[in-house]
Amino acid sequence: MLSYIQLEFIKLKRSKIFILTILGAIFPSFLLFLAEEFGEFSETITFQTFLTNVNMYMSVIFAILLFTIIISYLFGREYNEHTLKTILTAPTSRGKFILSKYLMFLVWILIITVVSSISAVLFGYATGATGLTANIVLDSFKELLYCNILLFLSFSPLVFISLLITNMIPAMIGGAVLTFTNMIVESHKYGIYFPWSSPYLIASGEIAQYTNNYTISHMIILITFLIGLTVSYLYFTKKDIPL
Repeated sequence: MLSYIQLEFIKLKRSKIFILTILGAIFPSFLLFLAEEFGEFSETITFQTFLTNVNMYMSVIFAILLFTIIISYLFGREYNEHTLKTILTAPTSRGKFILSKYLMFLVWILIITVVSSISAVLFGYATGATGLTANIVLDSFKELLYCNILLFLSFSPLVFISLLITNMIPAMIGGAVLTFTNMIVESHKYGIYFPWSSPYLIASGEIAQYTNNYTISHMIILITFLIGLTVSYLYFTKKDIPL
């Protein structure tokens, strides 16, 4: 399976999608930097506030869009570029192939998380934010990482959709719709039951405003992941590959 991951990184060298997602990971920090430059904050901002805001914008808005694009690219490009038929003529397990795609999706998320955290520190420093400590940065990184891993689990149904609809345009439209829905639901008490908004509520601790029982939210995310993984795995391993 490691060879599949290496192959995916080789493909990324020739793709602009990877650069796009890296820029997307930096964008929340850049927006807050501009907000500070244009005087949106009434007083000097602290690193704690800056990093918290970056995580919120990244988790609720930008991560949804970026993850949708990544999934559509990873799972749809083999169909769009007509390379899947060639790959599967080799002694390749379909099961290992799609699981390697899931693993690559997770690796890509980890890269985005690191880039987002580093850019938040750099832009926070550029704004003149005060109170920078190693513990604040580490806690912020752990919060974003935890949220993104939960989002990784909740995005498995979109893998199945990407296998059905390999065009990136519908995926991007779907990502935009999901993002706006997430923005509305996240601040509502029912956000703890929505598997794309509850990851941020759990990771940030804001879920405590609505309930002290995190089990239901975790179970919904886990069930969403298992359903998406199962249907996408069965579909890919059983479906005939068109020429």
